[in-house]
Amino acid sequence: MDLKEKCGLFAAYNGRTTSKDIYLGLYAQQHRGQESAGIVVSRGLGDYALHKDIGLVTNVFSEKLLHQLDGTFGIGHVRYSTSGSCAEKDIQPLVATHRGQIIAMAHNGNIVNALDLKEGLESDGSVFTTTSDSEVILHKIVRVRSDDPVEKICEGLRGVEGAYSLVFLFNDGVAAVRDPFGFRPLFLGRKDGSIFFASETCAFDILNAECVAEVSPGEGYFVGPKGLRRFQLPVPAVERMCSFETIYFSRPDSQFKNQAIHRYRIKLGEELAREHPVDADIVTGIPDSSNSASLGYSIASGIPLDIVLVRSHYTGRTFIAPYQSMRDLNVRKKINIISDSVLGKRVVVVDDSIVRGTTSRQIVKMFRDHGAAQVHLRIASPMVRHPCFFGIDMPDPDDFLANKAPADQLAGYLGVDSIGYLSVDALKRVVGDQTCMACFTGKYPVPVNGQSNCISKTAAAPESAPLEPEPV
Repeated sequence: MDLKEKCGLFAAYNGRTTSKDIYLGLYAQQHRGQESAGIVVSRGLGDYALHKDIGLVTNVFSEKLLHQLDGTFGIGHVRYSTSGSCAEKDIQPLVATHRGQIIAMAHNGNIVNALDLKEGLESDGSVFTTTSDSEVILHKIVRVRSDDPVEKICEGLRGVEGAYSLVFLFNDGVAAVRDPFGFRPLFLGRKDGSIFFASETCAFDILNAECVAEVSPGEGYFVGPKGLRRFQLPVPAVERMCSFETIYFSRPDSQFKNQAIHRYRIKLGEELAREHPVDADIVTGIPDSSNSASLGYSIASGIPLDIVLVRSHYTGRTFIAPYQSMRDLNVRKKINIISDSVLGKRVVVVDDSIVRGTTSRQIVKMFRDHGAAQVHLRIASPMVRHPCFFGIDMPDPDDFLANKAPADQLAGYLGVDSIGYLSVDALKRVVGDQTCMACFTGKYPVPVNGQSNCISKTAAAPESAPLEPEPV
């Protein structure tokens, strides 16, 4: 089962240029998944056109293909699947036809009880054709006897645990729904007579569409010939959106709680400066997701902000690269340094997070090689100590830098003069205490591995055994 992936969703209804609208919506969310892309559209009555393939949105779709995807409503998906299969059969949207009905689905998140659900469905005769946990949801919804899309969704999602923001295509319309904890973002947009759903609001901006609302946890919508119909899943809703969306994943121009992600990251940087001050000559961020936090650190500390690192935008994001050798190569390909900006200076380097520490060590070495007098690393999130079960690919917790050695050894391992992490309390002050922080605290909002609110065995770093340096 493909249990850990981060994806982007888009859906459109009643558009004259539906396939192009979905294409642009996916293009704006390409950062959410660079492995594959897919679009399915329909004009109703069960007919549909589908195209999906491995690659970036611009590689998968041509103008000719978009013209052939003729429909007035549809859904689209961009995907990462860095643990598990990346075969073509797993590319979404997934499509099923049953009793004259088409049901297509795209998923962002991770179903924590997918294996148990799959075993039960297979015992009842279901045959699975992919390795994706998403197919479990599709099977459950297809098996609901009602022809009403809302009833099929509400009944089909009973017993499904974990993270799921979903968009669907049915015979006569599209639907969108968010899990009761709202782990992954989902938004409703509108332009003229068209209705849109997207993982991020930047997908509406590219279409000059209005963001009408954030879909609330446990909330769903179906839009068809009779208009927009709101519904609520029949389970209690408790908001716990992933805090990493504000720290790292979402584009800075996207919105959360009616505020740009950029503003949250500035505040994270300001809190970081107050918690971990240092005498230095310049502040700089590791592009691109740390730029806003470095600005906040500069504002709060009074240390001038400078552009030091230049990033190539033609490589993937190293945090989610599946193999260590690929991550190492990507760091060298994607980052270069402006020597004049650091020679002889005391530099504060702000990063959004550290997971393995591979990227950080290589970048610190670049600063040293280019003549920085001091390098002080500041991290705009708490220590990542625990795995994510809700849609982010992460390594084994034993590979997390924070779990490898005591905190007082980390600066030496990374080659910096000092290191400071944002506290959990400071993160809560910025993003609120209704976000999921399980990767920092080990307290999970839903049961994982048979435990609820558990603290993983790797929560505390070892008290001895010095951290062995690795080749850079």
